[in-house]
Amino acid sequence: MLPNSTVRQLQFVIPSTGTAYAQYQNSLPSKPPVVSESIGHGAWLHWIGPKENKKVMYYLHGGGFVMPASDGHFKMADWWRTEAKKRYNIDFSVAFLEYSLMNFEPWPAQLVQAAAGLTHLLEQGYDPSNITVVGDSAGGHATVFLLAHLLHPHPDAEPITLEKPLAGAVSMSAWLSYSMDTTSFKRWGPKDVVAPLSGLKTWSKLFIDTRKRTDDPYYFEPAHAPATWWEGLDKVSKNVLLTAGDAEGMFDDIINTAKRMEEGAGKGDVKVASYVQEGVNHNEALVDFACGDLPGSTNFRVLGWIKEVYA
Repeated sequence: MLPNSTVRQLQFVIPSTGTAYAQYQNSLPSKPPVVSESIGHGAWLHWIGPKENKKVMYYLHGGGFVMPASDGHFKMADWWRTEAKKRYNIDFSVAFLEYSLMNFEPWPAQLVQAAAGLTHLLEQGYDPSNITVVGDSAGGHATVFLLAHLLHPHPDAEPITLEKPLAGAVSMSAWLSYSMDTTSFKRWGPKDVVAPLSGLKTWSKLFIDTRKRTDDPYYFEPAHAPATWWEGLDKVSKNVLLTAGDAEGMFDDIINTAKRMEEGAGKGDVKVASYVQEGVNHNEALVDFACGDLPGSTNFRVLGWIKEVYA
């Protein structure tokens, strides 16, 4: 988190999402093509796997809305893709969203761009029942606010009409509130991978202070949305999975949001589930690949979820 560095200093030394994507593709022995397309609103989609695949994972990366995607993000998504093909003969490609970082385009630009990416996929002819939306940390937040936009169109983004529900959505270690007053944050925050918390507090304050709207609290901080906010969830997604580490500060916000989603969805035809990996803190699934470790249980849970929703 490097709390003594400014946001711009961090962005200066870390490659942009588009650059990191191209570097990843070029690093692979098979030298797959670099396929990037502008989708308007200052956003891009970067493709892992052929666009001709009928199934697509729409990926929203984390990084506190100030950090670009890392090499670990591409490795993780590509691992799910190749393992799903090898183990289950499920063939999908990944459309990786490059959105504007908040110090360049403040909220709600990120919601507008996330919605534009999904709209682009639909306009390209992808069937909603073949689309999954997956995100980690801030991207987990983006996954949740995109579901909210499908239910309650945000005033700044184009409404999206689905002919049928999405195959599913995964929100991993989602950053759903900018408060650190929960029991889990007080207990685990100082020991978390996001510590020292001064860096996260700086990012939170920047996001809050620069936003252009203040009348959209349940998109901006989904952890505070009531169960009724999620009524009709079955009309926009057939499956929703939220994951967390049992020793991460954001644990309470994630699990409480999952419970409210499930309650709000009621008896509709949607499966809302949560998965907790023991003994780990924030965004362990990404840490596995960022640090060169073997994939842990959250990565295998997401892989199994891919089998479930695409079977």
